[in-house]
Amino acid sequence: MKITKIIVLTALILSLSAAAVAQKKAADYKITNVRIVPFDGATGEFGEEIKPGGDRSFFNDLSISLFVAVEISGEKGTFEAGRKAEITVTEGKKLKTKKLEQVGLIGEGGKFYIPVWLDSAMCSDVKITARLVGQKTPSSVTRTVPFLCGE
Repeated sequence: MKITKIIVLTALILSLSAAAVAQKKAADYKITNVRIVPFDGATGEFGEEIKPGGDRSFFNDLSISLFVAVEISGEKGTFEAGRKAEITVTEGKKLKTKKLEQVGLIGEGGKFYIPVWLDSAMCSDVKITARLVGQKTPSSVTRTVPFLCGE
């Protein structure tokens, strides 16, 4: 009888400690950069990255597409199911693209990147908003690239 109680108590303690370990979530992630690189379809070449706060704009550049990489920072080696990045891109008032993607395994450098390709031609300001969903702490970054077409 005493051995049975010890076995039952040991099993209970082990199952409770395993449940406590399983419930530990990774610290909330953060969007740390939205990298934007223009691509010229007429030359097949990538341009220089458009840095935050820069003054780069495009006028009648109908062959320019944009490569966007959303950088997410977190504790290396962590993964949280249901933690996603929502990336919304508008051109003027028109929705250009919307993407909701699971954040993958955070790499050795503490980063994970989600790519977005924006096809040419763009003739109104392009606004890119990336935000994390499925976690307690909000994190979002918005970038705008000026595009204009006309005479």
